[in-house]
Amino acid sequence: MSPSPPVPNTLFHMIKNGSIKLTESPRDAQQGLNQIIAPEKRAAYINALLRAGFDVLDFGSFVSPKAVPQMAQQDKVLELVDKSGSSTKLMAIVGNLRGGIEAVSYEKVDILGFPFSVSETFLRRNINSDNQEALNTIDKLMPLCSESGKALRIFMSMAYGNPYGDPWNVQLLCDCIAQLAEKGITVITLADTIGIASPEQIGEVYAALTHHFPEHEFGLHIHTRKHEWKAKLEAAWSAGCRWYEGVLNGTGGCPMTGYELVGNLNTLNLLDFLEEKNAVHHIDREALSRAIQTGY
Repeated sequence: MSPSPPVPNTLFHMIKNGSIKLTESPRDAQQGLNQIIAPEKRAAYINALLRAGFDVLDFGSFVSPKAVPQMAQQDKVLELVDKSGSSTKLMAIVGNLRGGIEAVSYEKVDILGFPFSVSETFLRRNINSDNQEALNTIDKLMPLCSESGKALRIFMSMAYGNPYGDPWNVQLLCDCIAQLAEKGITVITLADTIGIASPEQIGEVYAALTHHFPEHEFGLHIHTRKHEWKAKLEAAWSAGCRWYEGVLNGTGGCPMTGYELVGNLNTLNLLDFLEEKNAVHHIDREALSRAIQTGY
């Protein structure tokens, strides 16, 4: 494969000096646990996180409780969530139209996240869908979100490689994102779903995508082992990434992959990294500490 084109200097300057956006994902942490947390405790944790200053909380998902029992009873969770005084947006993950219809019925939900992928195998494992079916679901979710005043965000799972033998390369990823761009989707989270990405791959992917899709926003969602996170963040930062997702205790993972769960990027490590870079973020460390004490 030929080297990815460099990011234009003007674009890189714009990204490099852009504001930091941060997403906290209690949903990703909880779905990897063996135990089921009561809705009251999940809501209390979300309420504490709402005071910390994150841009988005990936709080839960509307999926079958048989598939992910840790995400059951979202109605009770949302009933107890108090968004007053917080500018943080709540995001719910949905895997089909039925989940989307349920999610948009709640006023407190601001964003629907849909898990897409270059990998047909993972789409089947994760949401029982193939590529075309997933694109059709996106087509149906878009007007649903528009009519209800919600935003739609796409998660590009297995964005940095594929463990199932399906084809993967940067050009295929670009082609997949081009399909989404034709639909008007410009906000995409790039997920290293099982922690296989190297720093070099992360840098290559971001350089290519920001070149080909300069008007898009690409977030970084990585699963990483404790000794690997900093090199991966350095690669994303150097390539211009300014939107990061993490989990406070670094736990979690996707139970649908068939692989060992590799924990999330620890939000505390992420904040330390950003502060080393003199990057301005809006997280209230004291509120964050209180949220940790409230946590499950």
